[in-house]
Amino acid sequence: MLWRARWVITGDPLLGTIEDGALVVEGERVAAVGKASNLLREHDGPSAEFPMGIIMPGLVNAHCHAAMVGFRGLADDLPLSEWLGNYIWPAERAAVSEDFIRHAARIALSEMLLSGTTLFGDMYFFQDVMAEEVKRSGMRAVLTEGVIDYPTPSAKTPAEGMELTRAFIERWKGDPQVFPGVGLHAPYSCSKDLLKEGAALAREQGVTLHIHLSETRGEIEEISKAYSTTPVRFLDQIGILGPGFVGAHGVWVDSEERELLARTGAGIVHCPQSNCKLASGIAPLPEYLSQGVKVGLGTDGAASNNNLDMFDEMRTCALIHKARTCDPTVISARDVIRIATIGGAEVLGLADRLGSITPGKLADFVVVDGRPPHMRPLRSPESHIVYSASGRDVAWVVIGGEVVVENGKLLTISEDEIKEAEAFINEKIKEVF
Repeated sequence: MLWRARWVITGDPLLGTIEDGALVVEGERVAAVGKASNLLREHDGPSAEFPMGIIMPGLVNAHCHAAMVGFRGLADDLPLSEWLGNYIWPAERAAVSEDFIRHAARIALSEMLLSGTTLFGDMYFFQDVMAEEVKRSGMRAVLTEGVIDYPTPSAKTPAEGMELTRAFIERWKGDPQVFPGVGLHAPYSCSKDLLKEGAALAREQGVTLHIHLSETRGEIEEISKAYSTTPVRFLDQIGILGPGFVGAHGVWVDSEERELLARTGAGIVHCPQSNCKLASGIAPLPEYLSQGVKVGLGTDGAASNNNLDMFDEMRTCALIHKARTCDPTVISARDVIRIATIGGAEVLGLADRLGSITPGKLADFVVVDGRPPHMRPLRSPESHIVYSASGRDVAWVVIGGEVVVENGKLLTISEDEIKEAEAFINEKIKEVF
């Protein structure tokens, strides 16, 4: 199958962005990429043509809590500690179950697919249920069971949480859509022993370790009081930083800590909208990039964003750093697209097979409609993607060569299922509040 568009943003540094470009998909992989005129001479099979479209890699939402769409709009305009302690954690204890996850997953996966996300990194509860829904939807996900020092909806103790994690990894390891990992909530909410145990399991199994890191000033103060150092230095001291480390947020991280992250091969996921909404601060993204830290982009959960639209996230990412530094050149649209695609795949340990439109890689890509007035004139594809487009402009989504969204219609989850999920969640929330 040949896919042709006005522009193809490959995300591959050697191929770049191609005007009147095309790619050929054979099975689940990209077979060729280049000028449409060249590929058409060699291809006599079926084709799909988008003369006013932009083809780009599927977006990578590298940090979210997908099922938290069930708490969207529940407790807005609050600081993180109050939001978590007084609203979210009590709601989770009362409402979250396997059925809650299943219904919330259908809403979240629909939202992500319809807005062009093909891979996401997730930390939450009852992840076997989420994995089943991911498989059914056609998406890909790096999933981790959230483990913390306190009881959770899926585990009464940290030890039980670690047992669930090991079983989850062994059950799903090797799956082409579900990539299991270890999820530890944060350095301030997990004991030193639990952090070391989780890191050891991740190394043993060769999977990622996902953790919230240096999100707020309060966390910095708490870790300083407990360990007389900062979160990044603390994790380095106990041997946790390294390849496969996925640190969400990284707002309050100094230059020396950024060097530690770069040197150890650890990654950071930037979540600008959630950080702004909770007034946690703005992560030093340009500094991360200049110091060689791997960086991906994430929405965080819909309860603190309040959507899972990575186009929205890209635009915020591009704008806030220009404002923070008073420098319009500090980060470009191309930089932001890279962070939201191959950058996220690098952080999640999947850049060898995902994140760019490269021959030999899996054929995960989206077609963005360039016909609406806000996309015209269609002269600068990277600029249009970051500054003009939204998730509503995604027309087609292809994952592993299979069409999942066709002309704006999701093929794997029905509208009736979404309505049923909404009704279930609303009833649950009424019981809690």
